[in-house]
Amino acid sequence: MQVDEILVWRMWLLTHQQLYTRFDYNVRVGIEQDPGPSYTEAVRRMAIMIRQKRLDAVGWRGVTPYIFEVKRRAGPENVGQLVVYQHWWPFTYPNNLPAQLVLVATDADPHVLPVVAKLGIQYDQVSGVDFSVLAPGRIIPPADQSVNF
Repeated sequence: MQVDEILVWRMWLLTHQQLYTRFDYNVRVGIEQDPGPSYTEAVRRMAIMIRQKRLDAVGWRGVTPYIFEVKRRAGPENVGQLVVYQHWWPFTYPNNLPAQLVLVATDADPHVLPVVAKLGIQYDQVSGVDFSVLAPGRIIPPADQSVNF
């Protein structure tokens, strides 16, 4: 997640995390694209991980997984991401139940909302996120350090 998405997620967690038994992060799904034996094992592992799709979060209600996509403003690309993740979930984790999808955002492109509803994707709109901490100049270095730009 990007910094602004972390702020959205933290606010969402304040009111929803009690509905889930746990959350997993850095979960990957999809095709393991191995560059081949001409590379070292460490490079091969890194290449496989980089090429897989990484989910923002997976929440669990008992044994039911929920795949989360978190955005400041949700758009069509985020719906597409969730659909792709849902497709690859059973191939990557065949022993788990099919995943439910959740789109978490402070706002959404209005073109997305009817599609989200049609596809059965849960949309959780988050309010009250303070993005002002991301404004330029908010990070002030300690008095004994200088910053040159």
